[in-house]
Amino acid sequence: MIKKIATLLICLNGLLGFSQSEASNWFFGDNAGIRFNLDGTISELNNGRLSTTEGCATISDANGNLLFYTDGVSVWNKNHNRMPNGFGLYGDSSSTQSAIVVPQPENPNIYYIFTVDTSVGRNDPDYGFNYSIVDMSLESGLGNVTTKNSRLLSNCSEKVTAVVKDCVSQSIWVITFAPDRTEFIDTYYAYEVSTRGLNTTPVKSAFATNIEDKRGYLKLSPEGTKLVSANGRYGLFIYDFDKTTGVVSNETRIGISFSKNGQKPQVSYGVEFSPNSELLYITSYYETTEEEGFNPIYQYGALLQYDVTAPNISLTEVVLDHRQTYRGALQLGPNGKIYRSMNQSYNQGLPYLSVINSPNNKGAASNYAHNALQLSRNGRQGLPPFITSFFSQKIDIIGYTDTFSTELELCEGDTYTLQAPEIPGATYIWSYNGQEITHTDYFLEVNKGGVYSVFIDPNTGECDKTLEGVANVIYNDNPVGFDYTLTQCDEDGIQGGFTRFNLTEASTYLTGNNPDLDVEFYKDASLTNFIDVPESYNFNADVPEPVYGKVFNKVTNCFDTSTLTLQVSTTQIPDFSATPLCDELNPEDGLNTFYLDDISTELRSSNNISTSSIKYYRTYDDALLEQNSLGSSFENTTPYNQTIYSRIENDNSCFGINKIFLSVNKIPKVEPEDHKLYCLNTYPETITISAGMLNDSPDNYTYTWSTGATTHDIAINQPGIYTVTISNSANCSKERTVTVEASNIATIDNINVKDASNNNSITTVVSGEGLYEFALYDENNILVTDYQESNVFNNVLPGIYQVYIRDIKNNCGMVYQSVSVIGFPKVFTPNNDGFNDTWQVYGTSDMFQPNSKIQIFDRYGKLLKELTPLNGGWDGNFNGKQLPNDDYWFFVTLQDGRIFKDHFTLKR
Repeated sequence: MIKKIATLLICLNGLLGFSQSEASNWFFGDNAGIRFNLDGTISELNNGRLSTTEGCATISDANGNLLFYTDGVSVWNKNHNRMPNGFGLYGDSSSTQSAIVVPQPENPNIYYIFTVDTSVGRNDPDYGFNYSIVDMSLESGLGNVTTKNSRLLSNCSEKVTAVVKDCVSQSIWVITFAPDRTEFIDTYYAYEVSTRGLNTTPVKSAFATNIEDKRGYLKLSPEGTKLVSANGRYGLFIYDFDKTTGVVSNETRIGISFSKNGQKPQVSYGVEFSPNSELLYITSYYETTEEEGFNPIYQYGALLQYDVTAPNISLTEVVLDHRQTYRGALQLGPNGKIYRSMNQSYNQGLPYLSVINSPNNKGAASNYAHNALQLSRNGRQGLPPFITSFFSQKIDIIGYTDTFSTELELCEGDTYTLQAPEIPGATYIWSYNGQEITHTDYFLEVNKGGVYSVFIDPNTGECDKTLEGVANVIYNDNPVGFDYTLTQCDEDGIQGGFTRFNLTEASTYLTGNNPDLDVEFYKDASLTNFIDVPESYNFNADVPEPVYGKVFNKVTNCFDTSTLTLQVSTTQIPDFSATPLCDELNPEDGLNTFYLDDISTELRSSNNISTSSIKYYRTYDDALLEQNSLGSSFENTTPYNQTIYSRIENDNSCFGINKIFLSVNKIPKVEPEDHKLYCLNTYPETITISAGMLNDSPDNYTYTWSTGATTHDIAINQPGIYTVTISNSANCSKERTVTVEASNIATIDNINVKDASNNNSITTVVSGEGLYEFALYDENNILVTDYQESNVFNNVLPGIYQVYIRDIKNNCGMVYQSVSVIGFPKVFTPNNDGFNDTWQVYGTSDMFQPNSKIQIFDRYGKLLKELTPLNGGWDGNFNGKQLPNDDYWFFVTLQDGRIFKDHFTLKR
């Protein structure tokens, strides 16, 4: 599309021109706004009345003066008052694009507002695609809406875009995406606005792809031959557009590959072309549930770039940015940069615009700057769309060899020649900050900042052959460099000869400690003989010559020249032995941490220097060249002994370099912590514990025990924790702990017997400091059950036993106690053979149950015998006669009160 500046109207047969200045003012978001000034700067606008979630539109005149703006519902004039009839338009602040403003060619007063509606609730009808007309000749030039909400389509998407048809007719195509006889969005409608007004009969281009999501941006490329449509999860599509006929064709789907680690797949929303129409930019987002859409933590979005000249556009995807963020618009600005609106979530905006600074360049060279433009009001999801022809590619008049740019940064005092193509017979019209200047050559020398533009008419009679170029020239201040004298210690201590300097040590002095500046070093004042290794510059003290610093701004590269004078000091500082340290435990490896500030204090005191700064280095070369300095602490890397170097300076001038000897003394080698046991039952007998020295004579060390003792061995007779500090002649010490734990013989608290049963048992309850085992012996001291950990004996036969308990923790001794298990024989055989010749209760004796009463009856209840444990047993006789084999009954009353009744068999 051809852009013509206002001063050329007479020369160009009265053709209406469109310029980027008509996109100079933007109002968007929560009363946010910016202005693109003629001098290339951007100003924030805080007086806008528009507050919108998404859709908005603005229009300015050819000089960049605001005319009016709208959210698709209300229309505000340049004084930010709503036009008298500027309300109730059929757009919607929640419609993606909502509105676009299109001037009627060759009529400076008539503007069309095309609106696309949407429905956000049951009581919010969708009025489709409409247009309204603003007449700027009304209301004393402030304008008013004369025609409102004229219906073009009853149903459409939230998309609208526009482009100039050609430079002769100046007609403008306005395009939307809408259904045609179905519920699906499948057809593009192109309406022509000409000098005669709006033609309400559209050019329709239908496609088989059926879209259900109305959201997302629609944009034509600046040169008007490409159309891109973002349709959320229904896909991203690019088309060819014929500006002559208004026909859309050649649908191509662009697949979005990026996702966050395979999660949160991305769908398209914002779209924009580069000024040269070769690159496409997309803002994508993760489509959450409606409820999650209001919470920032669920959001994730990206900025993607595609090359639309490639055979397979999808394969050219470049991810320029991705982070936790919500969807946002992309919009080309008059300065050739693309701006991105920023949001936290659907209802939470952010006071920033991000910027693609060089959108004609691929990949990282596009120079994306996140949150680059800070605002005092929140932006939201939308930015105002414009006729895309406003932003068509200009010729390069700066002359960069590697990239196209409209910005030229120069330094204070520089001159530069802008140069357009030299075309024989062409007319060149140059302007500065929008004002024509009297210069007609194809080149222009500039020496001050501002926006320079040139319009070229080849005088062929063809309007589409005219050219336009622009350069935003920015002058940066030169920095201030300072001269300095750098003093180095002589490398060999002998006057004269060569000494190496680290020139970078002077950088902060040459720059005045300005963090925005850096320094390059040269051997000559004309800055041609570059010193490529300034960290090790070989200086000849016999032929002393200064070096020169190019002090430059790291951003602008503007510079000043400083003189760096070099001189050599032969001052010598004696070597120094630092106070030795003791080795550290775990491990004892001869390494320790030296606190260099403490060494500096000693060094100053021993050399009577007070104001000098001292730094430390591993090697002499590092100290000489002031590189790889050590921190405030240093752990030696060579065990027990190591040499490092100190560099002493006065005001960055070397006073001396000397050796610092570091020593780590060994600590005593002793046995690990010990554990002893003491039998409390042996008190007051003692045991011996020791300091545990290894591989050396105990006499070479001193000892301090927690008891106050000072010998290697001590005698103790109390449990407890005993500590001893062992020190050597270097006063390095180690502490050892000996833990003495108590043990003891057992105290029998109780013996529980379960007897007169089928499973007799003995349970012994003991207490004490030891660990115990239990054994069982019968009354004849014959072992029944050997020592065991359990204190319970099961299946014990009736009888008299001894329970033995011994300490196994420290073998402190053994205790025992007798116990009786009561039982009754089932059979006895009085045959005088020495076995079972009498019947008696087992487990009774003169010690256990001696006063028990035992009665024996025959089956008829006749008392045959009454006896006690002391009388022996019954021999099976009654009144001197042997009784026959039979069952007999007993009735036993034990001394402890228990009573038992049962029977037994006499068997001869």
